[in-house]
Amino acid sequence: MHAPMLRFLTKSARPRPEARPPTARRISVVIPSYNHAPYIAQAIRSVLDQDRPVDELIIVDDCSTDESRAVIARTIEGYAGPVRIQCALLDRNGGAHAAIALGLSKASGDALTILNSDDAYGPDRFRVICDALPPEGDFIAFTGVDFMDDSGARLAEDDPVRTWYRDVLGQAGACPTVGFALLRHNIAVTSGNLVFSRGLYETVGPFAAYRMCHDWDFLIRCMVHVEPVFVPTPHLRYRTHATNTLKSTGDLMHGEGSAALKTYLSLIARGATDNRLAPTPENWPVYFRFFTATYAPWFTGEPIETVARQLFPDPETQPAWLSTEAGAAGGFRTAPSPVQDALALRRVVGLLMPR
Repeated sequence: MHAPMLRFLTKSARPRPEARPPTARRISVVIPSYNHAPYIAQAIRSVLDQDRPVDELIIVDDCSTDESRAVIARTIEGYAGPVRIQCALLDRNGGAHAAIALGLSKASGDALTILNSDDAYGPDRFRVICDALPPEGDFIAFTGVDFMDDSGARLAEDDPVRTWYRDVLGQAGACPTVGFALLRHNIAVTSGNLVFSRGLYETVGPFAAYRMCHDWDFLIRCMVHVEPVFVPTPHLRYRTHATNTLKSTGDLMHGEGSAALKTYLSLIARGATDNRLAPTPENWPVYFRFFTATYAPWFTGEPIETVARQLFPDPETQPAWLSTEAGAAGGFRTAPSPVQDALALRRVVGLLMPR
């Protein structure tokens, strides 16, 4: 395979402030950069200006053809703060997933995250997220999202993108867990909103080579192992413009979404999940069947169960829960409350009760 890295540059950091506790998580941020010269300086500064400093910033420029590299160099020149900065300059474009994988392979932190080069963090993002994370073990977390236009101005409240986001959050609020909400919609919005443990990344594997849904695919694979942590207040600024994937539509949506859903359904068909709240027929024997027969995933108007039957047409190889009629077709006149699922209720109460 062609070696993609032209050179790898590192800026040494000064000693970190004494106020940082020695047991604090080490956070590594990866920025994959490609032809975002007008935006990347804001992205970099938003990492370096956190009120809870991160430990490491890794910028991977994926052979940009605009002025991105010059902007990157100017932005980090003279920086003497607590963040260790590395820059990988690639001599061949390999795509976002490859740039992300390279950056994460160079990361030394135990908490990993990505920032797309046209987006920006809120100044208190990592302080808020660290406060919400479990004290130990693997995790994946994301926050609410604010939206800006090409110039960096906040989108109006009646903008279609903001209206869409309010709608999907409202639908998420009707779900019993974050995991169920994610099966309906990618409420994380973007890979740049994900913070995850190194151990979880090593367990789940890298981001897939999808254009439309590599973030959603990664999220739902992760929730087989851990229940995602959602901080609803917005601490990520997502830029909407003509070339980003949130506004992109087309043939990729259904194909990639279906492939990602098939991967998830195949994973949960193997048996018990590490995450006892994961949306599976074993964890939620009543509610899961109703949910999948009633609600559609983001990429189609058909219920999850209908899509699943299309993905697994052979009765001999399809997941066991598809072998019998249930859900809306099985006689639910009204939506069963998750509390009707005694097994699920015991799990929820057991996980939420203080120890």
